[in-house]
Amino acid sequence: MKKDGLKSLGLYYLTHPKKLKSLMQGAQKYATKDGLKEAKNEFLLICQYVKDVMTRRYTGYSVFKLISIVGALAYVLTPADLMPDLIPMIGLVDDTAVLMWAVSKFGDELRKYKESLVKVR
Repeated sequence: MKKDGLKSLGLYYLTHPKKLKSLMQGAQKYATKDGLKEAKNEFLLICQYVKDVMTRRYTGYSVFKLISIVGALAYVLTPADLMPDLIPMIGLVDDTAVLMWAVSKFGDELRKYKESLVKVR
């Protein structure tokens, strides 16, 4: 999927709160997948980041980065991805790649978020 596609997907979910809430509920189930081991911590961090932004627990975010991060998350959690998760293990390859791309591309945003968590505690 192209970067513009991820942005469009992210913007769609951010402008449809009920859809975003449903997406985030699906994230809980997705986090239990066996093949997600390599990217599980990153996946959970992204999910927590999105939840905290949506509940206004975290306010120091970049809207443009949030849109792409939500797009990457939506790509992973919706059946529109390139390799469906119905194909054991292979379906998680593209999901992991998208997650790792999001973490590398928006690592500064996620680090800033993690630092804010430490300050709150």
